[in-house]
Amino acid sequence: MEQYQNIDSPKSTVFNCSVSFSARHVKNCGAISAAFLILLFFFAAQPSNAQNRPSWRPDISGYIKELGQLSVSNSFGTIHYDNIIHHRIENTWSFADHWELEADLRTRLLSGFTVNNRPGLKQVYERDSNYFDLSWVWFSNDIGLMHSQIDRVYLSYFNGPWEATAGRQRLNWSRTFVWSPNDLFNNFAYLDFDYEERPGTDAINLQYNWSYASSIQVAGQLGHSWNESVIAGMLRTNWGTYDIQLIGGHYQNNITLGTGWAGYLGDAGFKGEVSYFHPERNFFDRRGHITATTGFDYMFSNGLYLQSEILYNGGYQKRVAPLANLTQPPSADNLFIAKTGFFVDGSYEISPLVSGQLGFMGSFDRSIFIAIPQVSISVTENLDFLLLSQLLKGTTLNQSIETPNLFFFRLKYSY
Repeated sequence: MEQYQNIDSPKSTVFNCSVSFSARHVKNCGAISAAFLILLFFFAAQPSNAQNRPSWRPDISGYIKELGQLSVSNSFGTIHYDNIIHHRIENTWSFADHWELEADLRTRLLSGFTVNNRPGLKQVYERDSNYFDLSWVWFSNDIGLMHSQIDRVYLSYFNGPWEATAGRQRLNWSRTFVWSPNDLFNNFAYLDFDYEERPGTDAINLQYNWSYASSIQVAGQLGHSWNESVIAGMLRTNWGTYDIQLIGGHYQNNITLGTGWAGYLGDAGFKGEVSYFHPERNFFDRRGHITATTGFDYMFSNGLYLQSEILYNGGYQKRVAPLANLTQPPSADNLFIAKTGFFVDGSYEISPLVSGQLGFMGSFDRSIFIAIPQVSISVTENLDFLLLSQLLKGTTLNQSIETPNLFFFRLKYSY
């Protein structure tokens, strides 16, 4: 998003391409989008040959997306147009007994206002926040910026109850939906809806499963220093109608202990996570803090699905650019731009091919309110269309963002 480019983030993954409404820029974006749509429908018409694929070849899948965005000021005096063409390819190769290799590549073509008006954008995208640098820019000029990143490349070993993985992978320790103090390795920004796979991390992971719901897991995330690394363990088990997890270890410059659960209260789902973080340096002279979140979800007989979640963000620290935690993966000990947070969301299937959703995010202690309406349409088996808005309101956001009313349209072809 163009209006999020002033944050203190080296790698904002959300909607970084925008165009002001000049005739030249609209023409450029229109030509790029038209070319993409022609390719999109060409690929959509091709028959699938997956059943005829030789057994020695990897399983290949992916998608192509066209994402457009209008960013509008409250007075409607400023309007920006944003555009990203996004291609992702996913490869899974089972090349021997017990062994599997995963390798995924995402490539995005950004054009417009941000490319033309933000100095140093190429250097921002060339940097990789992980231990290994697997991100690069193909070209950057006044028309567009093309960026690629290998966000998954890991080797897996499976043998009975044992699992081991090494490489860039996703280690999901989350039980909740929006904020996760237990997710020490791969926390994510909820507003980054266009990155469904969520970020990966360079890590080694070992897991032993002694039942369908019970396991012990130990993982280490590589860092350039001790304060950038994570080494932690998690025990998962089942108790009655609840799945319980206990976590502990070294998280950057903290010692952390936590727990999470997912189960039912009556017919309603009940989930939550609590983590305690204590600074390692001067351990006995400094105080730690608790970050906790809990939520409910419920499906009505008419198909209406409701979700809610509240957050106590004990590690909150006010920053000069507070929007970083909205647009990039936050740290597990500081999950939001306020001390408290709430989220309410409802979704409903209007027809077998059309679904609607309306969400609200905000805070009890700061002037923050975000409305997120959306409609998803299944055009064909492999082609989906999404209309989504993010309306950012409240003093905290209006003082930082010139164009806080965001309107997205996305066409996605999966293969």
